[in-house]
Amino acid sequence: MENETDESLVTYMGFDDDEPIMAEDAAAELYRRHSKKMTGWCAKSFLLYRQNHEDLVKKTFQKALRAAKTFGPLKKELSDAEKTKHVKFWLYCILKNVCIDAYRSEYAEREERCEFDVETVGAIVALDPVDTEAAEPPTHRRIALIRAFVSGLAPHDQAILYNTMQYYDRRTGQTVMPKAVLEALCAELGMTKISLRTQRSRLLERMKQHVLDNE
Repeated sequence: MENETDESLVTYMGFDDDEPIMAEDAAAELYRRHSKKMTGWCAKSFLLYRQNHEDLVKKTFQKALRAAKTFGPLKKELSDAEKTKHVKFWLYCILKNVCIDAYRSEYAEREERCEFDVETVGAIVALDPVDTEAAEPPTHRRIALIRAFVSGLAPHDQAILYNTMQYYDRRTGQTVMPKAVLEALCAELGMTKISLRTQRSRLLERMKQHVLDNE
């Protein structure tokens, strides 16, 4: 399979019903060629915290294997390089849909678990006193400012706030993340626990100053 073009590999994958071993070998070779860059694109474009980006790429190739029979054929006048572009575009379209489904699943899980609202929690964490029983709910203006601040952050920093604030306890004024979740987040973002906490503190200070400057 190493000497086959990407288009030929997809053609072989289309024989999954009649020649499953050959189809799987073709899919494995296509995975070997493209999975690394696809995983990098997935991690850069979709910040997911309960699902592994590499696993999503593997799921993409499983879907591609089932869908390969509907792929072609491509026009004969196309060069091999152009045909490869078509194959890669097809794979990335499948990957994008897989990632969107994963993102929606995680978002729904967060909403169902704790009805989490990063803007409201952000307003509380950054500006309200710990004695929350006496504190007033954040104003609509303040929440809007927090929303604007968060939406302007890089995805990496958004991930830090969204994930850590889910575990903020307003009664104690502390954020205590389960060890497994914290380790997974650090691994996903390529940070140590100390650097994660430091960056979170800096983001909250910037958030606070943004609100104070604009409220």
